[in-house]
Amino acid sequence: MKTYLIDSDVLIDFFKRKPEAIVLLEELGEHGQLVISALSVAELRSGWTKKEAEVYLPRLYNIVSVIGVSGEIAEQAGAYREAYRKKGVVLPTIDILISATAITNSYCLVTRNKKDYPLPELEMYPVEY
Repeated sequence: MKTYLIDSDVLIDFFKRKPEAIVLLEELGEHGQLVISALSVAELRSGWTKKEAEVYLPRLYNIVSVIGVSGEIAEQAGAYREAYRKKGVVLPTIDILISATAITNSYCLVTRNKKDYPLPELEMYPVEY
């Protein structure tokens, strides 16, 4: 069974009730497991009021499992970030940690923000709606 790491942009669309995002997550959930990085939980929560969080967080936890950042993931993210920095490309820490989470665990990253994830070894499910 395939595991899909859902990026926060797709979940923002889902919670805004965009039909395309709802259908996408339903379809992916039928074919695999849906997970989210703990870092994406922080991104989502920062955009919600306390009241919204009380409603949305339980819903989020009902549709995805949360994946933490292990030492192995952090080390790999640091190595990727260093390699790109040497090429003159600065990658945001959260994005590279999410990339490393997907690569380390053999997850497929589901995102609309393809440009934020340039690593060629990253399996991606690009969302275009």
